[in-house]
Amino acid sequence: MANLTEYLTTKYNRMIGEISKDLSDQLDKVAELGDMIRALKNPDMIFNGGPLTLDRIQVMEDKNFRILPMPPVPADTCIEEVSKESGKKNGKKDAKEIENAVEVVEAQAGDKA
Repeated sequence: MANLTEYLTTKYNRMIGEISKDLSDQLDKVAELGDMIRALKNPDMIFNGGPLTLDRIQVMEDKNFRILPMPPVPADTCIEEVSKESGKKNGKKDAKEIENAVEVVEAQAGDKA
């Protein structure tokens, strides 16, 4: 009978390699699904660019999942109401307020000396 050791070893190693790859792929899918479930339960968790909601999960025909990208952020359409006072003062203090502040600082400096 011929020596089949090398042939059987090669076949066996190839089978073990394929099984290991399949198991590794399944483990990656399980880890991703676990992350998806945690992201669904915790809205503060970021998943693929934003909080994960059910409307972003798409179930494919082959029963795999696909996460849709975040919808575009709408442009800020808030128009700030312009009051009569805005633009006039613009953060500036009156001369009287400045004088009072200077007096307070000088008084505090005099108390420490």
